[in-house]
Amino acid sequence: MAFDYANEEPVSLAAAEQAIGPYLRAVKRYWILVALVGVLAAAMAAITVARAGKTYQATASVLVTPLPQGSSELPGVPTVVDTGDPARTMQTAASLLDTPQAAQAAAAHLGPPWSQSSIMAAVGVTPLGASNVLAVTAQAGGAADSARLANAFASAALNYRARIVQQSLAAEIAVLHTRLGALAGAQNSAEAQALAGQIAQLRLLQGSGREPTMSVSQLAVAPGGPSGASTPLVVLLALVGGLILGSVAALTIEMFSHPVRDREELLSIFDLPTLASLPRMSGRRRRELPPWELDSIGFEQIRMLRVQLSLEGGPVIMLTSAGAGDGKTTVAAALAASFAEVGSSVALIDLDIRKPDLTRVLGVRSIGVTHGQGPRPVPLKIPELPRVQLLPAPAGNLAAFERILGQLPTMLAEARKISDVVIIDTAPVGEVSETLRIAAHVDQVVFVARPRHTDRRRLQAARDMLRRAGAPVVGMVVVGEDPGSLRGDYAYRYSAELNIPGESRPGESRASA
Repeated sequence: MAFDYANEEPVSLAAAEQAIGPYLRAVKRYWILVALVGVLAAAMAAITVARAGKTYQATASVLVTPLPQGSSELPGVPTVVDTGDPARTMQTAASLLDTPQAAQAAAAHLGPPWSQSSIMAAVGVTPLGASNVLAVTAQAGGAADSARLANAFASAALNYRARIVQQSLAAEIAVLHTRLGALAGAQNSAEAQALAGQIAQLRLLQGSGREPTMSVSQLAVAPGGPSGASTPLVVLLALVGGLILGSVAALTIEMFSHPVRDREELLSIFDLPTLASLPRMSGRRRRELPPWELDSIGFEQIRMLRVQLSLEGGPVIMLTSAGAGDGKTTVAAALAASFAEVGSSVALIDLDIRKPDLTRVLGVRSIGVTHGQGPRPVPLKIPELPRVQLLPAPAGNLAAFERILGQLPTMLAEARKISDVVIIDTAPVGEVSETLRIAAHVDQVVFVARPRHTDRRRLQAARDMLRRAGAPVVGMVVVGEDPGSLRGDYAYRYSAELNIPGESRPGESRASA
């Protein structure tokens, strides 16, 4: 428990746990995917670094001395002029140096295998911080090559700029001479003297043969080691990034996947006591199994369910689920067999009009069974379960089913007189509305769910509807568990010959049991 010292009130950690809970569950369920993505990312990074080889980086510095803003010393000459914004001025200078013509001149100086395109890709010109210095950075496969490339490009760029400036100076001097010649009769005038002064300044710059506002301030030197992160660090970062990407993928799959994945998630949605856990039957294509085909571990779990329901009290037991195929019909038939196994007489009622499967599961022929004009079905005998009577549902006959629901209290009262236990197999909650109506007349409701099959949204809807209806849900049976997680060393398969008269029955107190 944490505390909010500002308000001096305890702050629960449940919100934080609830926030990271789905993420941790997703990573746990899809850890193979997460690990695979991480390993693949690390492997691809290692291969990429190995193919790319080591890269060395060297930098030459170019000092920029822009002319003052509004200067008229070099009219018509394309030099760097202070714009009032230092960043903009340096960006302008960088663009004047980083040109294809400079790259072509550097390639001609260096020779093969360098070309204009390869030099443009290997060299960059950027302002160095907030200073008046441009960094000419070159990358190459060797330390000496990177320094040679940076110096060659800086020199070629400045030489190209010098030629541009010198051509502009020559053109400007020619224009000024023409204007001065037009003043032949006024050589001593102020205008003539001004033109003569400009020509003298331009000739002085022309004599230097360079770009007056930019010069190399520091040549590049060979670096002591390759640039960038080391190979182990790159692989480690790729591994971490891959694990994060895999975790996001796992969470995405978890969010868009409909079935609940395991018992932990099942109980996090519908928190009920787990009364029994039936193991997953490998090699079985049928979803519903008759009681005599359950293995010893599975039927021992049904016996545990029977004992707990006997202690809870109330002989009318209803089984339901969130959706079809969750295994409730198998549990209903096996539970009836378990009660019959200890000498209890059982009335097994199939009220799943949507999919009445009890006759098929128990191998009973319902052909020829009629409901007549009355609302009740004819009880059927089950050869393998002599103490169980099956009342099949009027399949497809909604009118007869509605009559049965109307007479359900009387029907259950009569069933309790002739049977020790009444077990009702109903349709999944939310698929058929009559299930909630039946729940109002029973003593105990057992909810059956099957991880990796039960739909998460239907499970939430079933939970909400059962709670709103006030159904007496006593617990859950989980179907399809890992057989290795269930103990069955001393379990026995179903036996029709077993008869224990002293076994407690629903409705009896613990003391009498």
